[in-house]
Amino acid sequence: MRTWRAIPKAVVFDNGSPFKGRLLSAFCDQLGVRLIHASVNHPQTNGKLERAFRDDMRDFYQHYDAWLLERLRRDLPGYVHYRNYLRGHRALGGKPAISRLNQHTPNVTLPAVLERLESYARYEMGRKTIPATGRIRLFGRNAYLGKMAANLEVTFCESLDGLEAWINGQGMAILRDYRTLKQIAFHWRSGRLPQAFHFEPFTPVVRPRIAVAP
Repeated sequence: MRTWRAIPKAVVFDNGSPFKGRLLSAFCDQLGVRLIHASVNHPQTNGKLERAFRDDMRDFYQHYDAWLLERLRRDLPGYVHYRNYLRGHRALGGKPAISRLNQHTPNVTLPAVLERLESYARYEMGRKTIPATGRIRLFGRNAYLGKMAANLEVTFCESLDGLEAWINGQGMAILRDYRTLKQIAFHWRSGRLPQAFHFEPFTPVVRPRIAVAP
């Protein structure tokens, strides 16, 4: 999106767990992107991607006796450039993929949106009135927000940055390690969790509501 300065109208993913989370759904919803998942056990739905995987295996990956990360990382950008800018496609009359994109003049996305793309991945998890102690229970541990939240209703949101605490529409605190802690708790490794969690002050990023420039 940053390279082409444009927000796509739709994206297509398979049904792997990285593409089914609420953060991705929230990101697409807030940017007006239609999120499409391929039909289960029906690879034809994602046929273009599957065909691209086959071509990439033949034209790039199978040329290596062993897949060594550093070597692949070094060589892959050159292959990607060849794939998009030089290699012809039958469906495009022998022209490279970039020729198809150049046929369209996308609506230019506002620079303020491109600079803050990650901030659009945020969704509300729930609301809770914080007791006078200024703490809540999280993953079986005490999580301290501070006395500034005492006896107030707090809206909790998950974002790429962590677990955010909002009061009266204002972002007040954040637990930045929340996503890592959630993974630890999900895999029942409670012994690796800290004895207590402490939120820190948080200044939220202002996100323009209109993504595309008029």
